[in-house]
Amino acid sequence: MRFPVLDGWRGLCALCVALYHLHTLNHLHLFGFVRGSYLFVDFFFVLSGFVIIHAYSGRLGGSAEARAFLVRRFGRVWPLHAAVLLAFVALESMKAFSGPAAGNAAFTGAFAPSALVSNLALVHALGVEDQWTWNIPSWSISAEFFVYITFAILFLALRRTRMLIAAMVALAALGAGVVMGLSANHIDTSIDYGYFRCLYGFFTGCIVYRLYQAVGDRRLSRHAGGLAEAAALLAVIVFVSAAGSNALSLAAPLLFGLVVLVFAFEAGPVSRLLATSPFQRLGAWSYSIYMVHALVIAVLQKGTMVAQGIVGRPLFVERQIGGETDRLIAFGNAWVMDLFGVGYLLAVIGLSALTYRFVELPGQAMVNGLLVRSRKAAPANPVAEAA
Repeated sequence: MRFPVLDGWRGLCALCVALYHLHTLNHLHLFGFVRGSYLFVDFFFVLSGFVIIHAYSGRLGGSAEARAFLVRRFGRVWPLHAAVLLAFVALESMKAFSGPAAGNAAFTGAFAPSALVSNLALVHALGVEDQWTWNIPSWSISAEFFVYITFAILFLALRRTRMLIAAMVALAALGAGVVMGLSANHIDTSIDYGYFRCLYGFFTGCIVYRLYQAVGDRRLSRHAGGLAEAAALLAVIVFVSAAGSNALSLAAPLLFGLVVLVFAFEAGPVSRLLATSPFQRLGAWSYSIYMVHALVIAVLQKGTMVAQGIVGRPLFVERQIGGETDRLIAFGNAWVMDLFGVGYLLAVIGLSALTYRFVELPGQAMVNGLLVRSRKAAPANPVAEAA
C-alpha cells in the first residue's frame, strides 16, 4: 500500500525548500513562510519515518534482511548524491579557468577537495566538517542514512511491539533533547546535530504510523476529512511563517506528524488534489528537486558574478532581513526577480525530471541488481558451506 497523497506533499515540500535557498531580491523572499521553509526538511524526516516503518517493519526479521534494507536505502540516496557532487566538481573546474569574476578561488573553502571524502562517505552531517560543504542540502541525506542504520538495529534488537514503541519514543525524545539542549539555533541545526534532528523527526514519524495503525478502519467522513485537511494546511502555513529560527521551530516534527496523520487517510478535497498527476510527478521527482536545486543556484550565482564583471555594475545587493544580512541577486526590480524565481523553479523541475529518469532510477536498479546477484551467489546453507 502506498500513500500517494503523502507523495504529493513530498513534492510540495521539496519546492518550498528550493525556494527558501534562492536568495534574490523578489517579493517572496521577504515572506515569513518562505524564510521558514527550511522546516520542511523536518517534514521529510517525519514522512520518511512514517513510510519506512510502513514498508519495512515486518521485513527486518534477521541480519540478512537488515543488510538488504540498508543496501536498498543506499541505492535510493547515493547515486544521485554522487552525480550531483560530480557536477559540482565540474563547476569548480570551470571556475578555475574563469578568473576572479567567478568569486573565490576554485576548490577552496566549502569546495575543498578533502571534504569530498566525507560527502561521498555520507558522514558530513556527523560533525566531521566545520562548515557546510559542496551540495549543502545533502547534509540531511547523511543524517538520515545513519538514522536508517539506527532503525535497522532497533528492529533487529527488539521483537516485542511494546518494547519497539517504547524505544521509538525514547529515540525521538533523545533527538529532541539533544537539539533543544545543544543547538544554538533551535531546530535549525545540520552538520553539528543533524543526526539528532533527524532522529527526532524520523521516529516521530514512526510513532505517528503506529497511531495510524491503531485508528484502523475508523476513517473520517468526507466532510470531516475536508475540515481536518483545511485545518492542517492552515496550521502548516501559520506555523512555518511564525516559527522561523526561534524556539517554536522545535515543535516542527510534532506538528508535521499530526499533518501526516491527517493526510494519510486521504479523506478530503486537498488529498484529491494532491493525488492528481501533476502533484504525483512532483512527488516522484522530489528527491531530485531537493538534491539538484543547490546546483542550479550555484550556476545562477556564478553566472551572475561573471555578468557583473562584464556589465561593470553590481548585480548583487545586501539587505537586512530578519536581523541577518542577506546577499541577494538583483539585476532588476522585484517583479523581474519574481519572474526569475519562477524560471528557476521550472529549471529545477525540468532538471529533476531528467535526473530522476537517467540517474535515480538506473542507480537504484544497479544497486538492487547487485543485491539480487549477491543473494543468488550466496551458498544455500552457509553453516554447511563453512564446515
